[in-house]
Amino acid sequence: MERSFYFDLAASGKRLPVATHLVLHEKADHEAILLDGPRLADVMIETARRFDSPLALPIMDLTLEKDVMLRSMGIAGELIPTFHFYEQPDPADVAKVASMDVLISPRIKASCDSLSVIAAAYQAGAKEVPVGMCIGPFSLMTKLLADPIIPIFLAGSGVTPEDDDDVAILAALLDLSEKTVHAYCLAQMKAGAKAIFLCEPAANLVYFSPIQIRDGATVYNDFVIAPNLRLKALFDANQVDLIFHDCGSLTPEMIASFAVLDPVILSLGSPVNLWEAEPLVPMSTVLYGNLPTKKFYSDEEVPLDGIPGMIGEIEEKLKASGHPYIIGSECDVLSMPGYEKTIMQKVMAMTGCGCKH
Repeated sequence: MERSFYFDLAASGKRLPVATHLVLHEKADHEAILLDGPRLADVMIETARRFDSPLALPIMDLTLEKDVMLRSMGIAGELIPTFHFYEQPDPADVAKVASMDVLISPRIKASCDSLSVIAAAYQAGAKEVPVGMCIGPFSLMTKLLADPIIPIFLAGSGVTPEDDDDVAILAALLDLSEKTVHAYCLAQMKAGAKAIFLCEPAANLVYFSPIQIRDGATVYNDFVIAPNLRLKALFDANQVDLIFHDCGSLTPEMIASFAVLDPVILSLGSPVNLWEAEPLVPMSTVLYGNLPTKKFYSDEEVPLDGIPGMIGEIEEKLKASGHPYIIGSECDVLSMPGYEKTIMQKVMAMTGCGCKH
């Protein structure tokens, strides 16, 4: 897509949620739909049209990559959610991941099939742009260790893989994660994705010491920016746009470091004020976010009548900058049992689309 597409979308004033999960869970057989590419495509398109968005977004399920990686290594399915590495992966298992076909995962196959359906419709003149979704390498790596914080801190202190076994395991798993993310992104590109929402929610202050970074440690660049920069080369080679998402608490240095990735959209969470991030983000990148949609279930924390004020604050403080921006959700808007109506009302109020439910 041309950058002008995203600039025009920002200039339109549309407020766009990531809300496919919310619409999906209106369906009685939503679990079955996740395994059915054409029906999943229908939900993605329904969501885009309901909220007057040109972007057909998938579910932000960031468990798929760990699942397919470990299955390819022969780990039993029931063990995968809580599985952690305590030693470096066997070279034979690394080779399996490097050559794996991610479509062995029924969920990933359905996701790619949905993109193929939307891409075909887009080529035929439909307005909805097929967008993929994937976890970032660093965030995937954090799911593979019981306690990634200690080896990350050690690495930030100058400890190398040659010096410490835990740092060596971390480095090996980051490489494995990058291979997995590369394979999944490539599969989505081949399926027809025009852009991919690449999510690094763990690349935040929970895992990185701002003191180390300010003192010159390169750990954030080494573990977050460098792997994603290599992925960006894959995106560029396939003419697929990067939408970069990090909904965590971030320092100004972290936000500024994303510029080298040159995303068409930078999606930030509510811990970051968009107007404070704006000076750190190139004008060529559209800012996206970041209403506190994770709290939309709570009328106490986010009352329905308080949403216009939140939107107004972002608009007032960003318009003067001239920076292109889109007001949207801070992350995937999840359907929560018992709170579906409340959340949907607030998303509708946020978008101002006048849609009925």
